[in-house]
Formats: sequence, structure tokens, C-alpha cells
Amino acid sequence: MRDRGDQTNDRSRACRAAVRAFRPRRVLPASLAASLLTAAGASVAIHVISRRLGHPVLRPELTARLTRLTWDDPAVAAAGGGLTLAGLLFVLAAVLPGRTGTAPLAGDDPRFVMGLRRASLRADLHASVLGVPGVDAATVRLRGRLRPRAEIRAVTGFTDHGNLGEQVADAVRDRLEELDPVRVPEVAVRVSERKD
Repeated sequence: MRDRGDQTNDRSRACRAAVRAFRPRRVLPASLAASLLTAAGASVAIHVISRRLGHPVLRPELTARLTRLTWDDPAVAAAGGGLTLAGLLFVLAAVLPGRTGTAPLAGDDPRFVMGLRRASLRADLHASVLGVPGVDAATVRLRGRLRPRAEIRAVTGFTDHGNLGEQVADAVRDRLEELDPVRVPEVAVRVSERKD
């Protein structure tokens, strides 16, 4: 029989696998970085090869102006600052998580990864809110990447809605517990009266 620690390790391993499986690939920043590096490498190669063959691509006056630049020139400092900023942006694009359209769900088996589209999760939570007695209409918004949040606006026909907000929050939390997402969103409920 497995102890509780092994089960916790399996669950955390399954959660990490689910998050990795649904993490969006950074195709645009990777393509942009690869294109810029290829263009820079090709231009240097063309310049070096053409100069070695005796037919330089760059005009001599432009080459002479570039060779006169020193490290103290503002143009060199601006170019260095721009390249540093571009490099930092590429590093941030690689490190920060992207927005995914899928909410990974925790499972017991680390080899089996499943998820729920954010629109489906929103619709499921919306149905849970409408299932609460006294709620006539509702709006559900899912926000946040690192700290997910479910913002619910419930509309009721009652003038005294009492603890309706707590009932809605409990219904949403119960549904989230059943679905078992890896990152459980914080639930915020606002109740308002229907305006006729």
C-alpha cells in the first residue's frame, strides 16, 4: 500500500506535466529572433565575402564612416542600448508564461494529461451559477495567468439578496473542486438587482 507522501508526489508530478503540456509555444518571438539573427549573420557574411573578393558591397565612404566610430559615440551607445533592450524582451518572452486557451486539470496519473478549454470552463461555471435559486442571469469572466481569478456577476430579481453571493461562490467552488484544475481560480462574486 502506498503512503500519503507518494500520492502527493504523484499528484504534483501530474500537475507539472499538465501545465507543461498546455503551455503555449512561443512561435512568434522565436521566429522573430531567428529571423533577426539570420539576417545579421547573412549581412556580415556578405560583407566579409565581398570584401575578400575585392568587390565590397558597402560603399567605401560608408565603411570609412563606420570605422571612425568610437565606443563613446552616441550612435554606438544607442545601438547597444537598443540591442540590449531587444535581448531583454526576447528573454522575457521566453521566460514568462504565455496565455493558453486551455485550463489544465489535475489528474491522478502523471502519464495522462487533460485540460478544458477556457470557454468551456467559463460556460460550466456559468451553468453552476444559474443553478443557484434566485439567480436570473450571470456573467463569468476568467482573468489572470499567474494568479487566476473567476469574476462572477449574478443578477437577481430579489431586492434583498441576503447571502446569495455566498451561495453563488459556494456553488462555483464546489464545481471547481469537481473539475480539479491545476490552478484553482480565486472566486469573486458581485450580486446586483435586475432592472426592469
